[in-house]
Amino acid sequence: MKPLSVKKYARGGYWTITATRVGKSQRFGNFKTEDEAREAADVLEAEFTLGMISKPTKIKRVCDAAEKFRVRQEERIGEGNNKISKSHFDDVQRSMKFCLTIKFDGKPFGNWDFANLICDENAEELSDAFVAAIECESKLKDGKKVKVSQSTNEKRIKALKSFLNYCQVKRWCRFNPMDKVSLGSSEALSDRAPKIQPEVIQQLRSAGLDGETLISKAMVETALGSGIRQGELRALTWADVDFEEEEIDINKAVKHGKGLVIGDPKTKRGFRQVGIPTQTVQILRELKVQTKHSRDSDFVFASAAGLPKQKKTLRALIERASARAGVERMVWGDMRHFFASVQLSALGEDWPEVAALMGHSNSHFTYKQYGHYVKNKKKQSKSRDAVSQAIYGS
Repeated sequence: MKPLSVKKYARGGYWTITATRVGKSQRFGNFKTEDEAREAADVLEAEFTLGMISKPTKIKRVCDAAEKFRVRQEERIGEGNNKISKSHFDDVQRSMKFCLTIKFDGKPFGNWDFANLICDENAEELSDAFVAAIECESKLKDGKKVKVSQSTNEKRIKALKSFLNYCQVKRWCRFNPMDKVSLGSSEALSDRAPKIQPEVIQQLRSAGLDGETLISKAMVETALGSGIRQGELRALTWADVDFEEEEIDINKAVKHGKGLVIGDPKTKRGFRQVGIPTQTVQILRELKVQTKHSRDSDFVFASAAGLPKQKKTLRALIERASARAGVERMVWGDMRHFFASVQLSALGEDWPEVAALMGHSNSHFTYKQYGHYVKNKKKQSKSRDAVSQAIYGS
C-alpha cells in the first residue's frame, strides 16, 4: 500500500498530510517540520490499517443511513464507557421504525435522499412535521385507537435526534433539524399534578382499594412507598425485601415487550436500595405469611402460577381503584410521580439524591422531569408570603 504523502505550503511554511484515503480532509494537520508530518502520517496509516479510522461511506438515502445507525448502536451494547443496554437499543429501534414511516409530501422519511429533504429552507417545516407526527401517534387498546404516552413521544424525539446527529457527524446531512426541539417534559408533569396530590392518593388508598385482594393492596402500597417502576415491581423477589432495614433492593425488571423475560433495570443507576414506610413493610409481612410463593426466589407479587403479574393486570387494578375512589383516572406511572414529588418536597433541590432514589440515569434528567415542580413550589411560596404581608403585615 502506498504511504500517505506530505506536502509543504510555501505561504504558511507548514507541512500537511494528504489523507483522504483514510477518511480525513485532504489537507490534514499543520506541522512545523517534514519529520513531524511524516511521523503523524505513519500513525494515521497504522490506525487506518487497524480499523481505528474508517473510510468515509457515501450515503444518500435515509433508510441506508438508518441501517448504518442500527449497526453502530448494536455494536455499542456493552461497549466500555460508551455502552448502552439491550433495552435501550430496543427502544431506539422501535422509535426509528416509527420515525422512518413519517411522511413528507406523501413520501416516507426513510425513502428520501438527504440532499432533497434536509436543507435550510425546510428546517422549520421538518421539525414541526416530525413533532406533529410523533405527538399524533396512536395505538390500539381494547379495540380502540388511543394516543401513545408522553414517555414514548420523548423516546421518539430522542432517538430521532441521536440518528440525525450521527448522520451530521458522518456528513450525510448538513445539519440536524431536531437539534433544539423538546416536547417539554415539565408540561406533562403539570397535567399530572392534580392526580398526585396527597389527598387524592389517600383517597385512592382508602376507598379505591376497598374490596381488593391483599396482593393488590400490597402492590399499590409498594409502588407509592418506593417509586418503583412497574417492570421492577413485577420482578421483585422476597430476597429483595429487607424487613429489618425496611428497604427493598431493586436489581431487575420484567423487560418491556418481551413477555415475562427478566433482565436488568432500565438504567445502570436502576440498581438501588430504597427505604419504604413501616406500613408498607407490615403489609408485605402479611402477604408473605399468606402467599404460597414465599421462598426467597419467589416473586413477591406472583400470579397463581408463580409468575410475575402481567402488565395488563396492574393497569386494570389502578383503573378499578381510580373509579372506586371517585378520582381522575390514573395510570400506574402516576404513583411513581407522586413518590418523586414527595421526595422533592422533603429533599428540596438535592437532585443527585432524588435521581438515586428514582433510579434515573443522571441528575440532569431528574431536573428536566421535575425542576418545573420545584420552581412552581417556590413561586407559590412567594405568592403566599406576599399576600400574607399585604393582609396581615407579617
